[in-house]
Formats: sequence, C-alpha cells, structure tokens
Amino acid sequence: MSRAKRPPAASVELAITALAAGGDGVGRDERGRVTFVPRTCPGDVVRARVVHATKSFARARLVEVLAAAPERVDPPCPHFVRGCGGCQWQHVARSAQLAAKHAIVCNALRKLAGLTVHPVDDPAPAYHWRRRARFHIAGGTVGLYVEGSHEVLPIDHCPQLEPALDRALAAVAAASPPDGELALVLGHRGDVAVGVQRPWRSAGRLVGTAGIRGVLAGDDVHGEPVIEVEPGLWGGPWDFAQASAAGNARLIERTRAALGRGPGRLLELYAGAGNFTRAFVEDGWRVVASDVVAPARASSAETSGAVERVVGPAGDVVAALAGPFDAVVLDPPRAGAAEIIEHVARLAPRRIVYVSCDPATLARDAMRLAERGYRADDAWPVDLMPQTSHIEVVLRLTSA
Repeated sequence: MSRAKRPPAASVELAITALAAGGDGVGRDERGRVTFVPRTCPGDVVRARVVHATKSFARARLVEVLAAAPERVDPPCPHFVRGCGGCQWQHVARSAQLAAKHAIVCNALRKLAGLTVHPVDDPAPAYHWRRRARFHIAGGTVGLYVEGSHEVLPIDHCPQLEPALDRALAAVAAASPPDGELALVLGHRGDVAVGVQRPWRSAGRLVGTAGIRGVLAGDDVHGEPVIEVEPGLWGGPWDFAQASAAGNARLIERTRAALGRGPGRLLELYAGAGNFTRAFVEDGWRVVASDVVAPARASSAETSGAVERVVGPAGDVVAALAGPFDAVVLDPPRAGAAEIIEHVARLAPRRIVYVSCDPATLARDAMRLAERGYRADDAWPVDLMPQTSHIEVVLRLTSA
C-alpha cells in the first residue's frame, strides 16, 4: 500500500546557497530537504511557496526576498520583471553567473579522474548577443512563455537579440503572423531569414524590410530564406546555428585547439551545416562529416572537395563505418550520444573531442568512454549564452 504524499507547505524560509543546472536557486528547508526556487541568487534569504514536494526534494515559487545577496542585481529587461521565461539569470551578477556555471561543470564531471576543468570562457557581450531566436505566436501576438506556464508574454523587442535581429522581430510582430512558432536568424552581412509554421499572406511584404531577405511560411518560400550565417556557412530560419557569433568563434577556437592540427583522417559526428568542419579542413584534416539531414546548402569546405558528407542517424552511420580514424569529434544534442559510444570506441581513434551543451550527459558518455580505455584530460567551458543557465563544454579524451 503506497503512502499518501504529504501536502506542500504554505511557505518556507530558505537561505539560497547555489544555482542548479536548470537555473533555479537551491536551498534547504528546516528538515534539510533540497528546495529549488527560480529567480533566486546564492546568498539570498527568501520566502517561497512550495508547489511540488517529494520526500527528497521540493520545488517552490519565490514569494519575497527577505535579504538580498550582494550578487543580486536589478534586471534591465521589463519582460524579465514581468515573468518572461526566456532568461533565467538576469537578476544575478555576471561574475556570479560564471562562477555558478564553472561549479555546475565541475560537479557534473567530478568522477573523471585526472581531469582539468579550465576557467569559463566569456566571449559574448552580456546583452545583444543573440543572432538566432525562436518565439511563440498566439492570437497573432509574438512572445515567449511566462516562466512555468504556456501563457505567451507579448514581446516585440528583446535585449538579448543583436540590434539587427531585434528590428526584424519588431517588424514581424507588427504584421500579426500566424499562430505557432517563429524562427529568426541573422546572417553575418546583416540580412535576416524568418520562418513561421503556416502560410501567411503578409510574408511577401516583409521581404526587403528591416533587413529581412526571405520568409519561409509553411512550405511557401518568399524571397531567399537561406542566408550565409557565417562566411561559407549557410542556413535557414529553422536550421541550427549557435546563438552567439562571438561565442561560436571561441567555441570553434577551443575545439580546434583540443583536436590539434592534421594531417589525418577525422570523423565528425552531428556535424550540422559544417560549423566546425570549415576549421578542421583549414587545419589539414581529411574530414568525414555526418548528420541526420544534409545542410541547406553545402559549405565552402564541402564544395572544395575536402569533405566527405554522409547523411543519416549517427548510430547507423558510425556502425557502418570502417576505420581507421585518427580522431573523432562529436557535438550531439542535449540528450548526448549514448547510442554511439561503443561504435566510436571500436574505431579506436587516438583522440576524441566531445562538444556538449549538457554537462550531465557529457559526464555519462565520458565515463563510458573511460571504461573503454579513454582518459579525459581537459575540459573548457564556454559561456555562449549570458543571462541563462546554458553552458557549452569542450572535452578532450585521449587513448590510454
């Protein structure tokens, strides 16, 4: 017979001691139970209302800051103050954000013996760094969800966006786009590609305004919605690209330094449109690049004949490949690469460079590689997304 759950307490008083990977502040109630509270800062003393409780942890909503931490700052964005869930940490000083991200990475990777976790790289400006963004549309209103809900908070300007992308957002929002999702991406020349999920009569009229070069509305194409995001790298509004140009440049720099220069044969998994591939070719590698879909347009590295492209799920591709490969680079989605670890180890590369946006799944996969004879040497955290809890990590493993 199961025991009934204890009903949540009306409110609790907590001292916040850390920031968790998902962005919430962490404290312990009077019984020592871990409690997660959004929009709190290490050093805060707060009153919070418990909204979900188990024996081992609880989740709560902030009611009142009783004593503010020295690292608590006034958020500059009115949307954040009104509850926008697009950022988690506008109320936390930048130095405290970086310290929290370093602690999150160190904690996740703590079981990898001998690993050096380097200080967090901070290449992007605190605001106005985002060149790619997605928004929700409800009733013709563009916005982001209120934290913890599916209520769309209207947003026609966002301080996280690069100014050119912010102008395009304002133009799209004013034109009452169809309900669904909205995607925008800014190219290095200042042009913008826009995507909405349904046909839209006004889409064609947006082309040529606010830097908008093309709109993809459902299956309807208006203008040119595939743009040059970076020199030699093309993409559309729905294609993945790192959100920060400056952050992406540092991520590429760290990844190519971790890999080292060619010559040699390199397998690049989850290669996307070729974000890293261009640099690897410059460094003298012969690259086999794979992703589940082909890029919207071949990169300059591929058109030069320096890259062999293999399209398909990573598990199928790597299971069918024969070595030898001198090195493997993988940049999987947040869920990690558990299904291919055995196949990667079978190829017996001397070096593996794993780029991850989730320290927890990175740790899981790195431990499995360690069990198969690889030693994790160095980890470089890179903060591409200030004011959020997201962190990228470049991890180098070598054959033991």
